[in-house]
Amino acid sequence: MAAGAVEVFDAGALAAPDRFDGWRQAVNEAFVPLHATPLGGPLSLHDGARSPRALGAPGAGAGSRGVGPSLAGGAGGPVPGAEGPGFSGALLSQDLGAACATEVAGTAVRVWRDAAAIAHADPGIYKLGLQVHGYSVLAQDGREAALTPGDLAIYDTTRPYSLDFEDRFSMFVLMIPRDRLGLTPAQVARLTAERISGRHGLGALASSLLGGLGRALRTGGVDPEPRAVDAVLDLVQATLLQRLGPEPSVPTADVVFTAACAYIDEHVGRPELSVEEVAAAQHVSVRYLQQLFSQRGATPSAWIRRRRLEGCRADLADPRLASRPVSAIGAHWGFADASGFARAFKAAEGLTPGEYRAERLAR
Repeated sequence: MAAGAVEVFDAGALAAPDRFDGWRQAVNEAFVPLHATPLGGPLSLHDGARSPRALGAPGAGAGSRGVGPSLAGGAGGPVPGAEGPGFSGALLSQDLGAACATEVAGTAVRVWRDAAAIAHADPGIYKLGLQVHGYSVLAQDGREAALTPGDLAIYDTTRPYSLDFEDRFSMFVLMIPRDRLGLTPAQVARLTAERISGRHGLGALASSLLGGLGRALRTGGVDPEPRAVDAVLDLVQATLLQRLGPEPSVPTADVVFTAACAYIDEHVGRPELSVEEVAAAQHVSVRYLQQLFSQRGATPSAWIRRRRLEGCRADLADPRLASRPVSAIGAHWGFADASGFARAFKAAEGLTPGEYRAERLAR
């Protein structure tokens, strides 16, 4: 899906027997593979959770999807009794670049993600849900969060969870890649299926902002300006961190940066050393590590390259290593490809490694 384009699904566009399976397939495509089953009762959409067309979002046309009755690639098969003529459901989704905004509406239904669905596809994302209409119960990691309109909760798609909607509902969901949230997996694990009230504090600010994104989604789409999306993620991060409370044992930014640099120095000779590995070794997210380096005028990948080149320069200028091939020096410092090493070195020094060595050893 192209950034900025609103994808629309309306079960009402399908024949009555196909509506639930079509809705379920649309949910699988927009989110992650899930199981779903209706909870029974009269199946009609709430006035506040009606179809995208009634909400003023783009209807038929290039942005709309009429989804067939089978759940291709999704979890679970046809559900007996799910083809009732009164079933209605709708979904709007927009890629914002650093996150994805989705609003899903329907009638009484249970959705869940188990080990089989996770094995089928695991994109590694967090989902922050805002209850817009109706009520739901989110369960994950041995906890349950009962959500009323305005409430928020986060859940991790890499572990099993379930959501029960016992009546007509709509929920706005912000899908966030794990490395963009700015929290460690251990921190998020302490917050899953915890109700965040949307009535006071940062929870109220986050609820209001996400509610506004939902309204924008229903009326033509959200402006995917990167700085605005980053601001949304920053508020989400602050809201979640406030829930964690003070943690005196958490290392300061300077400590994490120093430890990351030491880890790079220790492993710089390994060609496979990556930014993701450095972040994991410090128990922080990639985004947070990038922020630490950015505050010091660098990036983690540039820092790794710089330390490799510094090691190469020292060895090329060492008379004791004059007989060692240039390519062997590059390989020792993590440049697995000789031509790539030569290009990187010349770009930094203006000389090839051989020219640099000859100049230094002639002094």
